[in-house]
Amino acid sequence: MIQRRIWWVFLFIIAVGIAVSARIVYLGDTVQDVNQKFIEEKLPLSQRIGELRGAIADQERLLYEYYSYTATREDFQKQRDLNRELLGNIVELLDRNTVSREQVIDLRNRLDEFDQLSDILSITLSSSEVNWDLARAVLAQVKPKVREIEKILALMTTFNQQAVHKLGMDTRDSVTTMMGWVIGFSVLIFGVAFFVGYYVVVIIREGSERRRLAMFPERDPNPVLRLGASGKVLYANPATSDLLARLNLAPSEPAHLLPADMQHRLEETRAAATSNSQFEYELDQHSFECTVAHLADFSEFHVYVKDVTDRRVAERKLAYQAYFDPATGLPNQYRLRDELTLACAQQRTGGAVMMIVADREQDIFESFGAVETEIWLVRIAQRLEDAIDGDEEKLYRFGSNAFVLVRWSGDLKDARRRAEQLIIDSRQPLYVEGHELFSTLSIGAVQMECDTGVDPASMAVAQVQKAASTCNRVRRSGGNDFAVYDEAMGISAAKVLRMATDLQHSVENGELCLHYQPKMDAMSGRLVGMEALARWMHPERGMISPEEFIPVAEDTGLIVAIGRWVIREACRQNASWQQTGLRPLRVAVNLSARQFRSENLLGEIDAALADSSLPASSLELEITESMVMEDPEGVIKLLNRIRSRGIHLSLDDFGTGHSSLAYLKRFPIDCIKIDRAFIKDMPGNTDDVAIARTIVAMAKSLDISTLAEGVETYEQFGMLKIMGCDQIQGYYFSEPLPAEDFLAFYKAHV
Repeated sequence: MIQRRIWWVFLFIIAVGIAVSARIVYLGDTVQDVNQKFIEEKLPLSQRIGELRGAIADQERLLYEYYSYTATREDFQKQRDLNRELLGNIVELLDRNTVSREQVIDLRNRLDEFDQLSDILSITLSSSEVNWDLARAVLAQVKPKVREIEKILALMTTFNQQAVHKLGMDTRDSVTTMMGWVIGFSVLIFGVAFFVGYYVVVIIREGSERRRLAMFPERDPNPVLRLGASGKVLYANPATSDLLARLNLAPSEPAHLLPADMQHRLEETRAAATSNSQFEYELDQHSFECTVAHLADFSEFHVYVKDVTDRRVAERKLAYQAYFDPATGLPNQYRLRDELTLACAQQRTGGAVMMIVADREQDIFESFGAVETEIWLVRIAQRLEDAIDGDEEKLYRFGSNAFVLVRWSGDLKDARRRAEQLIIDSRQPLYVEGHELFSTLSIGAVQMECDTGVDPASMAVAQVQKAASTCNRVRRSGGNDFAVYDEAMGISAAKVLRMATDLQHSVENGELCLHYQPKMDAMSGRLVGMEALARWMHPERGMISPEEFIPVAEDTGLIVAIGRWVIREACRQNASWQQTGLRPLRVAVNLSARQFRSENLLGEIDAALADSSLPASSLELEITESMVMEDPEGVIKLLNRIRSRGIHLSLDDFGTGHSSLAYLKRFPIDCIKIDRAFIKDMPGNTDDVAIARTIVAMAKSLDISTLAEGVETYEQFGMLKIMGCDQIQGYYFSEPLPAEDFLAFYKAHV
């Protein structure tokens, strides 16, 4: 198509070139005619007019010379004849070359008159007696006659100049037109050259692209074949021979690479609405992907073959890894989800889902490391798999030390018998890298349910969650046991989960507040401090007791954020009261075990004191026996750092744990709080009285003050006062109060 356009352009250029050449030749001839006319007519005419002016002037001069006898008669006559002949010749030339004949006739008449004057003057002066008056009269007419002749010559000169100017304009127009044609043709040639050059480049590029495309099958690493309408191989690239050689097939027979039903597939491709099709086939333990393209205008097929064996192997491997545990070879939690979902969709009844967790994983990991722990878990998986019934049961690895056993038949009694047997088997030791390891199993089971109208996937997930929740309950109870899921436990767990979710946003939503319980001096009855206690005002459930939400906060780790907020708020509130001029009091804050072990504890305390401008001596931190006895040496260092800041320290719930007196005397404790368990039955319980008296006496010997909490009666207060207890805290004086109510109590007991 492009070549045809270029040929048409060339033909058009040739035609235009011929037309332009003809036009230029015509214009050249026109210019030549004008120049010839100028040379042959107008230029000689100007010369003749000049010569005529000279001859008349010469004749006029001759008349004056003859009149003055400067010239002789013979010279005059001779010169007059010459001038007459010259004038006659010039007039003849003018008559031939002048466009206006009237001017030539008029000139001829004036010259005749001028010649007559010359004759009269010659006769007059030739007489024996010269009539000088007549001679002067004739001579006087010469000048006017010459002027008349000059006027005619001037007019002829003007006409000649106009004619010359017109010839010049015609020549210029012809030359301009010729230049325009030449320039136009040049522009046309340039445009055509650009057009042709552009399409030549396009043709070159297309040719190069076609050459590259032609080389594509030759260099394609995958087999490319061209088949005729009957399926006969018309072409096969080099990669086809290479692949046939690798398959130990004859390289000269490329058709051996195609599937046996290739002709049928070609017919399907030809009949299909699309011009190509794709399919896979197997040949000599290899997987091939074949793409067939039908070229209807050539009645041929292009076939592209690709060896996808490695890809299929990798896909199968990935599929295996997605659904099987690589260490044990057991199906994983994703396969469990899919198979339980299918069972629920099929409304399969009976059976049980059992969550099995190997206890002591953390102990073994800390003792022997990750490699030995994984080997130990693999051995447990092998033991479990060997013990199950392959027809009625299936084992899955659910997590690191968690397995799920699905029983497809039976009831929970059968599940219990299976669990008891598994627990008995687990008591046998496992040998890992020369170590004898013992372990137990915690097992939770739930009856399989397949309710209609419920999404099978959701039902499958719920059953696993119920089994896991039951297993966790067994583990919290010490493990090495079996339990069955009950609905009440599920409701309780859901309630705790909802509470944990709400508690997550309690601090940022401003739902927490502090209540303050007074601490009274036992001897004087004066207010000496207060304990800050967290309260949660739920937007829907109202006030929630600390006994209800603090354990949830401990389990979820939210206790750290809540404890951080309690310290900051208690410091801020106490500083605010002191800044109003009230007597300084010490506010006590309980530290949780997680908060106490936090590396940022000291930084958080310092920040709370700095932000509130509260003196360190006005802050007291309460810790429990169990917290200080986990790592006594490390705790002593931490307590000394806290004490060095001027902060007071109290040991809470004293007497309920297992404190060592050897460590107790080393702890930098300012106060021991006697637990309410020893106060509530006083004074009737003599054992509690003895314990309380012992604690007070021991504290005094260590120079540590004491505080009794949970004091509710006058009798309890009186007995503690007699024992020498320093401070009292309890409902006998006041319950924990909101900040506004405590401020009133504060002012009343200054």
